[in-house]
Formats: sequence, C-alpha cells, structure tokens
Amino acid sequence: MRRTIYFTVVISLLITPIASAQCGQNYNREVRRIVKATEKLPHEKSRIVFAGSSTFRLWDNLAESFPEYEVVNAGIGGSCFDDLYRYKEELISATEPDILVIYEGDNDIVHVEKDGSQRAVFDIYSDAWGLMNWIQEKHPELPVFLLSPKPSPSRWEHLAKYKAVNSHLEELTEAYNYYFMDCWPWLTDKNGQVDSGLFVSDKLHLNKEGNDLLGSSMLEKIRNTHPEEQTLNVFIDQWHLAAATTDSAAYFGAFYNDESIFQGTDGGEYWTAGEFRDWAAPYFRRESAWTFEAFERHWYRKGNTLWFNERLDSPHMGKCRGVGVVRATKDGLKIDHYSLSFEVPNEVVGDLVPLATPERIEVLKYQQELDDFYTDSITSPLTPEERAAFHGHDFFSYNPEMVVEAQILVLENEAWFNMATSSGVSRAYRRYAKATFELRGQTLELFLYQSKRLMAMEEYQDHLFLPFMDKTTGVSSYGTGRFMDVTKPEGTTMVLDFNYAYNPYCAYTDGYSCPITPQENFIDMEINAGIKGPHSH
Repeated sequence: MRRTIYFTVVISLLITPIASAQCGQNYNREVRRIVKATEKLPHEKSRIVFAGSSTFRLWDNLAESFPEYEVVNAGIGGSCFDDLYRYKEELISATEPDILVIYEGDNDIVHVEKDGSQRAVFDIYSDAWGLMNWIQEKHPELPVFLLSPKPSPSRWEHLAKYKAVNSHLEELTEAYNYYFMDCWPWLTDKNGQVDSGLFVSDKLHLNKEGNDLLGSSMLEKIRNTHPEEQTLNVFIDQWHLAAATTDSAAYFGAFYNDESIFQGTDGGEYWTAGEFRDWAAPYFRRESAWTFEAFERHWYRKGNTLWFNERLDSPHMGKCRGVGVVRATKDGLKIDHYSLSFEVPNEVVGDLVPLATPERIEVLKYQQELDDFYTDSITSPLTPEERAAFHGHDFFSYNPEMVVEAQILVLENEAWFNMATSSGVSRAYRRYAKATFELRGQTLELFLYQSKRLMAMEEYQDHLFLPFMDKTTGVSSYGTGRFMDVTKPEGTTMVLDFNYAYNPYCAYTDGYSCPITPQENFIDMEINAGIKGPHSH
C-alpha cells in the first residue's frame, strides 16, 4: 500500500571534472530512462526522488543510505536549475515523489554563458525561485528539501560565489516554508577547509566515504523534519509517559512554545502551554500527575503540517480522545495544539446531562480544589507521612435540596465573646447576623460570626464564618462540626449551599487551633451534603 507522506528531494550535482559547466543540454534520453525505471517500482514505501546531477548519477549505493524508503535515482550529470525546471513534469510530477530534495546551483555557479561570462548570482536565484514557485503551485502538499551546493577542492576558487548562492537559497526555502540543508559543515573541517579525502581523483565528485557521510547527514535531517509514523508515535507516547512519571521538564518541553494550546475536558480548560504549566504545577509534585495510554492513533499530513487523533485509556477518566497538531522543528518534534475530550456512549447521554448542571459542576470543582490543597506539598497542612496516606476527602453526593435561601437579620451592638478551640486557646468572635431558612418543612436558624482577628485584615473585611453541627456530626461527619465561609450579604437574603461544607485542619492533623462549633448552631436534622468524616482523628 502506498504511504501518504509527501516529500521531494532534488539534488543537482556535477558531471565533469573541469572547472566550468554547460547547462541547457539535451537530456531527453536520460529523462525517459528515469521515468520508465520509476514506473516499474511498487511504491509500497515512502518514495524519495533524488533528481539532480552526476553526484547522484554516480552514487551507486544511494539506496543503502536511505534503507526505509523507496529510492529513485533521477540524477542527470551537468544539470542546472533551469534544466530541472525544463524537465519538471517528468522528473517531479511523473516520478510521484513522497520526498524530494533539491540540490542545484553547483553547475550554475561555474556555468559559462555564450558571451563568455559566468552566470550571475541573481540569475541563479531567479531560476531557483521559478522552480520553487512551480512546485508550490503544482504540488502544494509536497515538502521540499534544498541541499546547498557542496564544497569541492576543484572549485574552491569560487568560494565567495558559493556562499552568496547558498545564502540566497536558504532565504528562498524560508519564504516557501521548505527546508534548507547546508552540507558545508558535513564536508569541511573545524577550520572551514574542505576535506579532500572525501572526493575521488577529480576532486569534484564524492567517493564512497563522502557519499556515506552526505547520505547519513541528509537522512538524519529528513527523519527529524518529517519522521516516519513509528517515530511520531514514540514522541507522543513519551509525552504521555512524562505526565505519568511527573517529569515536568519533559512534558512541557514537548510543546512548541509557551503560546501553544492545551484544551482539557472542562469548558474552562483552554490554556496556553505557559498557563497550563502553572495550573498543573501541584499535580507534578505528586508521584504521578495523570495517566493516559493510547490504544489507537492515526496520523495525517498535509505539506509540512502533522496532526493526529488518538483514543486513550485512563484509570481516573475512563476512555478519552485526543487530537493534536505537531510541528517538526530543528530541535525535534513539538506539540503546538492538543485537545482532550471524553468518550460518551450515546446510550448514557440522557443520564449524564442532568449531572452537568452549573451548580453541581462548581461544587465538584471546589471539592477537587480542596483535595489538591491537601495533596500539594506546598499548601497542605499535613505532614509528609500524613500526605502520603491521604487519598482525597470523602464527600456526600451533591444534594440540590441543601441549597437554601436564607433571610438575613444583621445584629447590632453584639458583644465579642470567646469561641472555644481545639487547642484550649479561645478566639474572639461576635455574632454578625442570624440566618433563617426553610429546609424539609422546618424553619431553622444559624448564626453567622465575625472574627476579630480576621476583620483587621483588608482581604477579610467582608468574611463571615458559619460553623454548624447536625445529626451527622460524630456519626458520618466530623465530631466538632463543619464549617462554611460566606461573604457579607448586600441585601436581606443570601444563598447558603451546604454542599460547600468543609472540615477544619484539626480533623486530619495535630498542631492547629480550630474553632469548636457553638451549641446554638446545632441543626436538628441530617445535613447530608458537603464533606464527610473523618472518624479516626
């Protein structure tokens, strides 16, 4: 089956050992031979077409340097940019490349025009531009690699012209979003001198050692820029593994930059990679942040863009789907966008929709934040040993019945009193208001308290403290009562949502001074909402 990765590699190389070259020759016979030979190939693997001059034409073991691809040697000795343009339909379109790398310009640089002058750098650039423009119009999904005209001892006198041409060709590839491969660092020493030991006796064409070096360097560049599916899968699998092993550097280092996008399953989870890293910091201080393992993945490519979709198993989220966009950069593969979603069978959609009311979702978020607070080593009140044994709070199921509208009576001239605490050190509080509400056919009252210590702090000016006990206290909830934090009401009513009830630190660890609920705030019924337990502390 034909692969769906598209590349083009065209390399123009030299044909003669002399210092000058003649472009524009009749290559009809060679072109027909190349096309006929290509038609006989099965095209069962990604195909690289090497169309260029004699360095390819004379490279006998070219296919050995690119073992995972189907190689087409379309080398024609002496060709220039305008020759490749003249035979573009035959050498590019008819050979149906999946990978095309262009190496032209070497013969252009030493070509002698009819008037005896050498071809100008601008004219070489203009011919290259015409070829690139045609490829983009005719084959818009075809990535193109342009290999720089190589250094050779026999043409070292043209060093300045080589540098000028290569500079223009590199700019051209950037303009078309193609890829420039500079082979000079591969074929010169640390002082920038060409290694003559890589050439045959004409000092123009590469020997086997030179070809092997050029081939391995090109293959690495192609693999890094347009990797095969196996490499792509390893990259994404390693990214998921980095979260499972809390390797924050590897996980967030896989993003293209801090402006790349991660979209989670929650409607509010649309972050830049930088925002996502900040949000996820507490998770990466655990033994495992989250675990996803792909059991199905499909890759797609259009031009230089890669994207994939995958199905995932997760121990805490069940089956999920992920869709991602990947860039191939000089630093390797990078994720530029990733979106995660749940798989929801059609048969259970009707059951799930009522569970997704905004009020319930907000309570669940609050409960998750409370769990995160206790598990995070920076914010948790627990000792390391207690934190290691902590596996989340136990909550009553969300109970909409326990959301009530209360009438608020603000109390004037209330005296300060000492509220008892677990440590025996009392704290100064006063009644601020009385809340009256109906629940299960009963009229109930609770007092809202103001802390003398906290009201002195600007951020707590509007804070009120609501401790309460009920018939679950000491049975399925903490023995000295549960707490709620509320804000001073602006009018005469306010909503009290007991689903937000939480425990003091003292329910889980020692060393804190926690208020003990006054008896006047006892409710003579079960408030089966909010946090449960614990019973052991």
